[in-house]
Amino acid sequence: MLERNRRLSSMMLAITVVSAGTLTTSLQAQAAEKKGAKSKPAEKAAPKGKTNPEAFALLKEGIRLSGEGKGQEAEAKFNEAIKLHPGYARAYANRSNIHMMRKHYRRAIADCDKALSLDDKLGMAYINRSWAELALGQVQKALDDASKGIELEPKMAIAYVNRSHAYNRLGKTKEAMADANKALELSPNLAVALVNRAHTYVLEGDYKKAIEDCDKAIELSPHMARAYVNRGRALRCLGHYEKAIVDLDKAITIDSSLASAYYNRAEAYEKLYKADMAEAKKLGFSAAEEGKDKAH
Repeated sequence: MLERNRRLSSMMLAITVVSAGTLTTSLQAQAAEKKGAKSKPAEKAAPKGKTNPEAFALLKEGIRLSGEGKGQEAEAKFNEAIKLHPGYARAYANRSNIHMMRKHYRRAIADCDKALSLDDKLGMAYINRSWAELALGQVQKALDDASKGIELEPKMAIAYVNRSHAYNRLGKTKEAMADANKALELSPNLAVALVNRAHTYVLEGDYKKAIEDCDKAIELSPHMARAYVNRGRALRCLGHYEKAIVDLDKAITIDSSLASAYYNRAEAYEKLYKADMAEAKKLGFSAAEEGKDKAH
């Protein structure tokens, strides 16, 4: 049963990342505030073979609901599992996914901390925490947690994606590329891994390969905003400003909170403006002859 539980927990992590793309768009429900909760000593993890069967059934149901994008219902199941079995580390780790999908990263970290206080060998808790830390800009912590997750779960592709992202943020593109490639070796159709490798290609100046990875990622997951951001950025760097703007518009439509999409779109517009002005002057345009319109 414990091994089956492990597989289900791993499935939950993969579903969350792939379906939400950047862990931002799948759920709209807001998590309820915890009121008046006093801290208690950490419960010991349940010995192997002694997981509460009803709690396990609730965990399984929560994973299913989360995979269907029903975050509020999934969270309720995880909460019930925790109520029945307060020492159920995997329930906390899976609940952290719900918090991440809502961008409640500090709550996600709190759940991962709790899970690890109960079971410090739970790889998915380190992996989930690394993603939340990346979102909060805690890059070195994210790198350390992703590395620990890889040590415990060496076949978990998303752990390599998280560490690759951390390496990119630290400017270590060689290490980032190695991890992105490993993630895709383990899971060739993991869209978020393709998007992350595309980011690395952009940083290395290999824009055509970045576009190829983004094309495939978009084919696999059409609503992954960062795939459009990375492709738009690569197109901008190649001088295809109008195409870049189309992609960046799409990214903003999917996720209006992505600052990088606005930045790259502004850069593309500026380059397009300069190119158009240069062409106008080349063709003999004269502002004086054209006259001023009311907008000026």
